[in-house]
Amino acid sequence: MRIPLERLRRISCCLIVAVLAAAAPARAQYVQIQSFEVAPIIGARLGGTFDIQPEGSAPIEAAWKDATSYGFSAGVRFDDFSLIEFRWTRATSTLRFGPPLAVLGTALGEVTLNQFHADFTREFVVREVKGLRTFFTGSLGATHLGAAQDGFSRFSFGFGAGLKQFLGSRLAIRAEAEWLPILVEPSVSGFACGTIQFGGCLVVLNGELVQQFHFSIGPVIRF
Repeated sequence: MRIPLERLRRISCCLIVAVLAAAAPARAQYVQIQSFEVAPIIGARLGGTFDIQPEGSAPIEAAWKDATSYGFSAGVRFDDFSLIEFRWTRATSTLRFGPPLAVLGTALGEVTLNQFHADFTREFVVREVKGLRTFFTGSLGATHLGAAQDGFSRFSFGFGAGLKQFLGSRLAIRAEAEWLPILVEPSVSGFACGTIQFGGCLVVLNGELVQQFHFSIGPVIRF
């Protein structure tokens, strides 16, 4: 069953508000930055399918091939367990097509994804292991998909969870798994004109969520 796009927007916004509420202190106090964190990221981006229509042809399903990713995040802490970050990640892959193009082995090369998100994170201490914390993250932002001659940017959001192992007061290792869908609208048109074997353009047909998952790991530097 497909959930209406407007309802998905409302659900994602409500969940982000819930994450922010959980990150608030138990009592009212002045907001003060306690520390800064930066973290290089390396990982894998999995999944992603949506419908396209080559000019003059029937609809075809396109699938984003799994790809490695990299990027960085930078943020501030307002207490010892609450973190707000800006995160950029990049991945380069190809689109694989379903029938009838699948029999031709047709693929669209060098499709690049750049994602820009604001992350809201809440951490929880694991008392059984020294320096270990779990965390939950909600994020909002935009994702740009680009090919050789064209591209488009669309709203995206995400939810994730992971582990952070502190190795001291200024260094940690973070591992995270995220669900990061992209909201593709029907207004996208003329994507990747002239870059595929059969010529013409690709046009996104119907508004839908492109389901993607991201797994990442990297060091965290706190100062």
